[in-house]
Amino acid sequence: MTTQAFAPGDAALLELLSRLESVGYDFVSPTPAVHRLVARRRRAAEADLLRDILGWGRAFCPEIAPAWLMDVLTAADALAEDPDGLRARLRVSRLDGRLHLHSASSADEQAVFLGPDSYRYVRFLRQALSGCAWRQALEIGVGAGAGALAIAALDPAAAVAATDINPQALRLSRLNARHAGLAIDLRPGGFPAEGVWDLIAANPPYMAGRNGRLYRDGGGQYGAEVALGWASEALSRLAPGGAFVLYTGAPVVAGQDLVRAALAALAGQAGARLVYEEIDPDVFGASLARPSYAEVERIAAVGAVVTV
Repeated sequence: MTTQAFAPGDAALLELLSRLESVGYDFVSPTPAVHRLVARRRRAAEADLLRDILGWGRAFCPEIAPAWLMDVLTAADALAEDPDGLRARLRVSRLDGRLHLHSASSADEQAVFLGPDSYRYVRFLRQALSGCAWRQALEIGVGAGAGALAIAALDPAAAVAATDINPQALRLSRLNARHAGLAIDLRPGGFPAEGVWDLIAANPPYMAGRNGRLYRDGGGQYGAEVALGWASEALSRLAPGGAFVLYTGAPVVAGQDLVRAALAALAGQAGARLVYEEIDPDVFGASLARPSYAEVERIAAVGAVVTV
C-alpha cells in the first residue's frame, strides 16, 4: 500500500515516522504519572527537540522547530495551542524496535494508550509464542498496534486481524503497521461475528471505573470483567490446538488472585490447559485508595496462555 492510499493528514504522519526513523529517533514511554513529572521539568530545548516534542510532549516555540516538523504536524492537524507555545497532539515511542504513534494525552475518552503495560505485553507475547506456529491470528483491542505488530513480525507469513472499538486506535494502528511494513487486517468492533483462529491475543483494559478513559475501563469484578469476558469468548472461537494469550491486571483479594481462579474455572469447563504467570506483583498501587478497590490488597500484572 502506498502513501497515496492515505488521506493527506495521514500521509503526513507517515512522513513523520519516516523522518524520525532516518535520524534514529528513540523514546520509551513511561507511566502517565512519570511522564507528567518529567515533562514539567523544563520547556522543549533545541538539544533534544524531537524527543521533547514527540516523546515528552513538551510545549515548544515554533521558531526553534525544524521547518519539516512544523510542515508535517500542521498537515496532520497534530498541533495544539499552549500558553507556552505549541504542543503536539500525538506522541511517538519505540517498542520492540518499531515506532508507534499514540495519543499525547492519556486523559481523553478516545485516547490511544502506549506505556509500560504495552512493553510488558509485547515481551510476554514474544515469550509465550516462541516456537509456536499459527496461520490465523486475532488481537482484540489493538490500541496503538503494539501487540498485533509483534505477532505479525514473529510470523510475517501468517494472517493477522485486529479489532478495536476506538476509531482513532484503528487509524494509528494502520499508520504504524504501514510504517513497519507489516500487514494487519484492522476491523472496527470487538470479536468478529464469524471465524475461528489458531491464536487470539489481548491486552484488555483492567482498571475499575471508566473515569472518562475508555482504554482503562475493565468493568466490574474490580476491573477484571472485560478480560474474563474476552477469555470466555476466545475459548469458543479457537481452532483445535489453538491458544488464547492474555496479558492483564489481576485484583488480589484476601490473598486470592481473582483472574487466576476464574481462568482456571473457564479452562476446566472447556477441557483446556492453562499456563499462568505473575509478571509484576504490584501495578497501579495508587488506585487502591479509591472506594472501588476497598477490598483489593494489590493488582498484579499477569500473563496467561489457554490452549484448547
